[in-house]
Amino acid sequence: MKPSNIFPVLDLSYKARQQGRVINPMFTGEAGLGKSEITQAWVKKQRERNPNFGFLDLRIAYMEAPDLIGFPSESVDKNGVARTKHLLPDFWPTEGEGLILFEEPNRGTTGVMNCLMQALTDMKIHQYELPPGWMFAACINPDSSEYDVNTMDAALKDRFVEFEVEFDHMAFVDYIEAAQWHESVRMFVSSGIWTYKDTKSIGKDGKYISPRTWSKVNAAEMAGLNTSRQLHRLTVSSILGKDIGNEYHKFCYDSAPVTANDLLKDKAAALKRLKAQSDPSTYQGDMIAATVESIEKQYGGLAKDCKADQISEDIMAEVAHIIPSDHAVNLIKQCGYKQSKGQITNFFKDFTKRHPTLINVLKANIQISRATGVDKPTK
Repeated sequence: MKPSNIFPVLDLSYKARQQGRVINPMFTGEAGLGKSEITQAWVKKQRERNPNFGFLDLRIAYMEAPDLIGFPSESVDKNGVARTKHLLPDFWPTEGEGLILFEEPNRGTTGVMNCLMQALTDMKIHQYELPPGWMFAACINPDSSEYDVNTMDAALKDRFVEFEVEFDHMAFVDYIEAAQWHESVRMFVSSGIWTYKDTKSIGKDGKYISPRTWSKVNAAEMAGLNTSRQLHRLTVSSILGKDIGNEYHKFCYDSAPVTANDLLKDKAAALKRLKAQSDPSTYQGDMIAATVESIEKQYGGLAKDCKADQISEDIMAEVAHIIPSDHAVNLIKQCGYKQSKGQITNFFKDFTKRHPTLINVLKANIQISRATGVDKPTK
């Protein structure tokens, strides 16, 4: 299933728990696909409804059995008979509602996995009972040769409902856009040059690259990695491996789309690159489309109204002169809607007065006679 389906699965588990029933979802998938992160995002969503919604992250890999069931302690019953009881570990909740996430239960020892059996079935351990508002879930990597995991027997697995999580490219693109990752990472991932491969599909010398891997690249880019070309190449090759690392490095320095930030940083160099990408002999339409999108996002209107990190109408017009007319019209229209707040006819009328040399570009693609007073374009 897609990672985005984790939310509705957890919703279902929560509703079942409210009815006194038990559904313990276990999300199985390759490393770095976002299983745990999405689960924690679901908890944050619940906190919009209930700020006190709890979350317990239990890393089973480094636990021993007493960590879950408590250390034994001597006590005396009402008849004076010495008894052994287990002290309740301090993390187990005694009230409210929330989610307990078992992280990598198949990396736990046999003793620890056995301790989970009663908890998953009866919602209790010895005399301790989980409050009715709390629920269980788990995230694991596949039981395969690519991962150092222990086999969960049929009895333990049967206490979970297993959901296989697969990579979803479009969901990942949407996520990094919404999270405002570094522009270079967003454009490269969106370009399709890199294709996700699971661990079984990676060659002997290949590098497994997941969304988590890309988050490392994003962190480096955000920290100013592109200030040094040599450091950039070394770093991205270390994170992404030689092949994809070199592709990403080349994309950033040699064949990347011109961005709004490029235009603000060095307009002359950016326009020169844009002219080369627009040349019919080396035409790169996907790159130009990315440039149009980048400018639209940072467009600020007339120069007097622009902030330091925004593209002015004059710079936008310079770009429109260089790129192919179909892209130019799209650029002008998108920026026009933004600048005029939807009053596109009035915008065209004023825009063509300020930039009369672009009238022919507009005439070649759209009908603007009402906006400019010129004749309709010929077909």
